Amino acid sequence: MKAAVVEGNCKIRIRQVDEPEIEKETQLKVHVSKGAICNTTDNKIYATDTPEKHWPNKPFPFILGHECTGRVVETGKAVKDIRVGDRIVYWSVDGGAFADYVILDTEQAAVGKISEEFPEDIAAMFEMVIGAGRLLFHEDGEALIRKGDKVAIFGLGPAGLIYHRLARMLGAGRVCGIGRRKLRLDTSLEVGADLALSSREENFEERVWEGLSGKPDVIIDATGGDVVKEMILLAKPETKIIAYGVPPFDWSVKKAELEKAGICPPEFQGVECARVSLRRCIDWAEREDTGLDRIITHRIPLEEIGRGLDMCRLERDSTLKVIVTVNE
Repeated sequence: MKAAVVEGNCKIRIRQVDEPEIEKETQLKVHVSKGAICNTTDNKIYATDTPEKHWPNKPFPFILGHECTGRVVETGKAVKDIRVGDRIVYWSVDGGAFADYVILDTEQAAVGKISEEFPEDIAAMFEMVIGAGRLLFHEDGEALIRKGDKVAIFGLGPAGLIYHRLARMLGAGRVCGIGRRKLRLDTSLEVGADLALSSREENFEERVWEGLSGKPDVIIDATGGDVVKEMILLAKPETKIIAYGVPPFDWSVKKAELEKAGICPPEFQGVECARVSLRRCIDWAEREDTGLDRIITHRIPLEEIGRGLDMCRLERDSTLKVIVTVNE
């Protein structure tokens, strides 16, 4: 089968590799139609000499990608509710998505069937949607964002913009996007923010409070950086913190700072919360327009995957989500 294989630092090639086979009864095999570039994770393991230091911790060479959609072609005996021929979306801890076929393990992943009408470009990026959503739910289905909540979102890349839509899905009363780049600030308003502010503005905290009509009930950190001090300044006691991505610090160290300020530290949710998110997000997308198409800026064939990665890394003023066609 064909696959996008990373062979070295910023070296990727479409080449023929062995087709993966089901090895466990809980696994299923998917024929991939489209995928999406993860702006951060995919570039961390593409533009480096040491990919094994970053998730999924594999040395060169390896098949890139962890966001895709497609149709099931084979299932293990223990797979329930998914049949051959079904279209699926998922959240997983495994990679290898930019290829003709990918193996998913339903024991470790959240996998769900979607209708024939489900937009394929949205399905291609739904792994990120489900992954973002899993941090918004407890295992019993309780949402961390409640109807009427004031929500501030740091970071206006694809994940932060997805959180705009998820916050609206859950009934947030007011939403503020906080970023720096013009495209992203503009898109923040397009996808549901009541106001979008540059974090470089003086006294931006006061503008956030004014725009939200009070201090936020929930702050989402989708920067992948360190904005803990800014969140503490912005928050009130009992503000909930949602942390998406892998920051350049250990959250266990920062937790004490948040608790000292009376702020609820982030909860890191696993596969059961991802399954809750999967059900809620599929139901949402089947019921109405999610508005997620506004986040897509480019569509490319698999053969141009290198260019797509470079756009996400080097052309951030003009690039948000890049959808990749693997098979027509």
